[in-house]
Amino acid sequence: MTTHFGVKVLNRDGELKLTTDNYVKKSDKDNAVSFEESKLKLEKVMTRFDLNMRYFKSLSWINFNEELSKFVISNNFYEINDLNYVEDIYGFYVMVLDEYCQIYIGTSSRGHGIKSRIPQHWREQISFDRLRCEDSGSFVIDSFRALDTTRIFVCPDDEHKFYEDYTLNEFLEGRLVAKFPVDYCLNQSMSSIPKEFLFERLRERDLRDLKVYGKSHLTSKFERISQRAEKKS
Repeated sequence: MTTHFGVKVLNRDGELKLTTDNYVKKSDKDNAVSFEESKLKLEKVMTRFDLNMRYFKSLSWINFNEELSKFVISNNFYEINDLNYVEDIYGFYVMVLDEYCQIYIGTSSRGHGIKSRIPQHWREQISFDRLRCEDSGSFVIDSFRALDTTRIFVCPDDEHKFYEDYTLNEFLEGRLVAKFPVDYCLNQSMSSIPKEFLFERLRERDLRDLKVYGKSHLTSKFERISQRAEKKS
């Protein structure tokens, strides 16, 4: 049992940091050995893994940290070293993965304190079917392990502005996500991005995927978005 940010974490099916060996569940790998089609799908997933890892290494930690510093200051986040300080406290949180120059912005609504919400990400593991069906090539936060999170920032709801309706809180989260450069952000879902930021965020996400994959099925998608942008200008 390992203690990380003041809470005990289990060694979840392998190691406490993401590796090529634990990215896909062992049970999914066992199934892949039995079916040629599944083996091909597994190879595709692992190719995407390798390309993303190469992309993460290409990013500047200095630039990433500058963007993070501006973001936490302008949005009233502060750093914590112990999740016990935010037990039963709800609000926004930022998980920082320094090794990958990535962050994840999350929301903990009423009834689910930040202390309990963040370890949920560490315990989850993305299913093989979901890994191969992601529209965007970016990793999701639940693919990573506990020790990949190196810093945590929080913005508690001290003024009781959070709503009982989680959908409304997700909208507030989406406004925060839209403020952070997509190259450094694991929040790739567009469902909570406000309409005034949505078009530009979609374009930025596709640009990011092109950096990772080069010419691919996403190229034509990006070209269509660019053409629409030119018509509007």
